[in-house]
Amino acid sequence: MRYVIIGAGSIGGAIAARLAMRSPNSPLVVARGGRADALRSGGLRLRTPDEDTTVRVDVATSPEGAALREDDVLILATKTHQADEALREWADAPVHDGSGDVVGSAGALLPVFTALNGVEAERIALRYFARVYGVTVWMPAVSLEPGEVVVRIAPTIGILTIGPIPASGSPTDDSMLETLREDFATAGIDVYLEQDVMPWKYFKLLTNLSNGLQALLGPDASFRDLSTALRDEAVEVYRAAGIEWTSDEDERARRGDMFDSRPVPGVEHALGGSSWQSIARGSGSIETDYLNGEIVRIARAAGATAPRNALVQRLARVAARDHVEPGTLGVEELREQFAALEFRLG
Repeated sequence: MRYVIIGAGSIGGAIAARLAMRSPNSPLVVARGGRADALRSGGLRLRTPDEDTTVRVDVATSPEGAALREDDVLILATKTHQADEALREWADAPVHDGSGDVVGSAGALLPVFTALNGVEAERIALRYFARVYGVTVWMPAVSLEPGEVVVRIAPTIGILTIGPIPASGSPTDDSMLETLREDFATAGIDVYLEQDVMPWKYFKLLTNLSNGLQALLGPDASFRDLSTALRDEAVEVYRAAGIEWTSDEDERARRGDMFDSRPVPGVEHALGGSSWQSIARGSGSIETDYLNGEIVRIARAAGATAPRNALVQRLARVAARDHVEPGTLGVEELREQFAALEFRLG
């Protein structure tokens, strides 16, 4: 079995590095531009509190270069707003048997795992792929430089909760999933298999609503009250829409104390989450339309509103588009904007 990791940023890079170091089933990393050049010339560097290791990985820049085969597993590790383009690109890629003959397309034959934030990628993937597995990702990874990933925990670097889309049967009956779980465990990544992964993804979405705040205000800012307001609003939206999500207790039990961050040698600057990384890299785009914007979409579909999440969605999108640095907007200014919403709503 070969893991084809589409996206060489923080999550894809961390998974690829550990698989390349420890698993008998080596990954193929799909990257473009400067990331592909960096991986080919200097390898993939993983830095954690306990290690600083550079490994060589196989790299492809397109489906043609990947030469897909029947035992490949696709792991989508882009941002959600990039998922549709990536999935369309890979769905029609030819899959070859052991003799090199084409036996079908990736969309018809190969499983795809959606290892990214939000709850929309799974629905997007079903348009193109017959075998879709949702993945809830807990991994404090940062990639600001091509070919380098920093993870702030060790020796285990993350937890993946995986389940089939749509939910059906017991995923533990799937030998492919069992092999994946074993390979990832060897790589220091815990995998839990669920019959229904979406409640876990909806819980993770609640925690990701503050990503936009961090992107706007910076990783050192204190904004717990604003995060709470976004989450409280989202919970009311979930209830209005009849959406179920995993309890805080179940999530804490699964994560335990694994995510107690420790210093990474040589990394002195503050590190933030995925949305902050998009702003910090000046990418020009951001995932918050599928985080805070997902709450807005659910609310509107249920005949409700989510004005606080709509505000953060808009501010983050404009900040990414206009290359506004984190911290340009102050915490007090944003609190005033939240308060103005409260006044209008009252």
